[in-house]
Amino acid sequence: METAINHHSKELSKTEFLHFINEGLQDVSQNRLLDFDTIFDELEERYHTNE
Repeated sequence: METAINHHSKELSKTEFLHFINEGLQDVSQNRLLDFDTIFDELEERYHTNE
């Protein structure tokens, strides 16, 4: 039974990862690129507020 659960988790993770990659590729093809510095600053701010 544990093997089935582990296998299901791996498949779910794989599916989520593929969705993430496909959305990223769609953003690139539609030229919806974000400025790295802006995004990094926002993530850094969120991280520091959650500490």
